[in-house]
Amino acid sequence: YEAWETSEELTALRQAAEAEKRGFVYRRRPYSEEELQRYRAEGRKPVLRCVGSSEDIHFEDDILGPIRVPAEDMDDFVIRKADGYPTYHFAVVVDDHHMGVTHVLRAQEHLKNTARHIQLYKQLGWEPPSHGHMPLIFSMTGGKMSKRDKAKAARAAVRESGLDREALASTLGISSEELQRFMKKKSDDMSIVLGLAKALDLALPEIDVMDFRQSGYLPEALVNFLALLGWNPGDDREILPWPELVDSFTLDRMGKTAAKFDREKLEWMNGMYLRAATVERAVEAMKDYSTLNPARWSNESEERLHELASLFKDRATTIRGLNELVEWVYARPETYGPAKSVKKFLLKNEGEGLGVLAGLESVLGSVSAWETAEIERVLTSFCETYCEGKLGSIAQPLRIAITGTPVSPPIFESLAILTQEEVVARVTACVAHFRS
Repeated sequence: YEAWETSEELTALRQAAEAEKRGFVYRRRPYSEEELQRYRAEGRKPVLRCVGSSEDIHFEDDILGPIRVPAEDMDDFVIRKADGYPTYHFAVVVDDHHMGVTHVLRAQEHLKNTARHIQLYKQLGWEPPSHGHMPLIFSMTGGKMSKRDKAKAARAAVRESGLDREALASTLGISSEELQRFMKKKSDDMSIVLGLAKALDLALPEIDVMDFRQSGYLPEALVNFLALLGWNPGDDREILPWPELVDSFTLDRMGKTAAKFDREKLEWMNGMYLRAATVERAVEAMKDYSTLNPARWSNESEERLHELASLFKDRATTIRGLNELVEWVYARPETYGPAKSVKKFLLKNEGEGLGVLAGLESVLGSVSAWETAEIERVLTSFCETYCEGKLGSIAQPLRIAITGTPVSPPIFESLAILTQEEVVARVTACVAHFRS
C-alpha cells in the first residue's frame, strides 16, 4: 500500500514512541480523501510499504538455532522508495532468488531484516535460502568498530599536539568554526580526519579494507585473521592458508558471541605470512604499497626491489614496517645510538671499537668486487688478522656506522645493499663524529 508521511513526520512518530518508552513500529493508517488531495498538491511522492506479518516469523538459523520474531515486532516496511527505486529489503530477495542463492550469512544485527525477507519470500511463493547470523566484531575495548574510531583518534592527536586551533584550521583549509564543531563531536567529517592525520603525521586506526591495504597488510593474512574471529578450525591451528580454510570451514564451529579484533595478533600473523612469502610475493606487496603510499623504493628497479625484499622481509611484520626498516638504506644516519651500545661497541677500552672502524676505512675501499661474497672474504681476513677472528668486533661498529644503530640484517648483506663509496663515506663520517 502507498504511505505518504514525510521523513519529518516519521521522525516525530519515532520521538513520540521514545517519549512513551516503547519501540517504534510503523502501522498502516487510513488517509482521508482530503489528506490525499493535499499531499498530491504539495508534490509528495508516496512510498510503497508491505504490511507486516500478522503471525510470528519462525526460521532455523544455521548458527543461532531456532529463531522467533514476534508479529508485534513486524512493522510495515518500505519496499519501494518515493523516487521509485526498490529498497534493499525487496531487491535482495528478488536478486537472491533469481541468482539461486542457497545460503545467506551475515551479521546478527540483520536478524530483524531476515524476518522481513522470509515474509517476502513466502508472499512471493518462493523457497527462502538458509540463513546464518554471525557474531559481530568488536574492538578490544568492547565497542563496535566504526569510522568514528578514526575521528576519535584525530581529536586526541589535536589535543595532545597543543597546536593553535586557528592555525591548524587554516592549514586544513577549513574555518576555525568547522574545526571547533569537529572537536566538540558535532561532526565526524572524514575529510577533516584525513587532513588532521596528514598534518599531524598520525596513523589512523584501520577500519575499512582499504585501510589495511594501505597499512601494508597482506590480504591472505587478513583473510586468515578474520576467519578466526567467531570461528575456529576445531584444533589449535592459527595459520591457515586459503585452501585449508576452505577445507576446514563448517558453520557448526561458528561462535554466537561477539569477537574482539586484536590488532597485535593481526600484526603477528601478517609477519608470519610475510616471512613465509617468496621474495616475488613480497615484491608484489611492496609495489602495491607504493601505489597507495610514499614508499622509499617507489623508483627502484625490479632487481633492486628483490634485493630489498630478500634482506628485509623476514624482519618486518607489515609492508609499512618494511618501509621504515629500509630508511637507513636511503639516508645516512644523523645520530648514533642508543648511548649504551655506542659506549659498548665504539668507545669502551679507550675507543677500541672506533679504532677498528677507522682501520676498516681503507680495507672497505680496497674491496675489488662490491658483492656479498667478496666483502665477507675481505672482512673475515681482516678480522682474523687484527681481531682474533672475532667477527663481532667489526660487525657491531660497522652496523652503528652505516645504520646509526647496532641492529641490522646480516652485516655483509647490509654492506652490499649500499654502494662501496657510500659505505666508506658513512664509516668515515662515524669516526669523525666521535673523534671531533
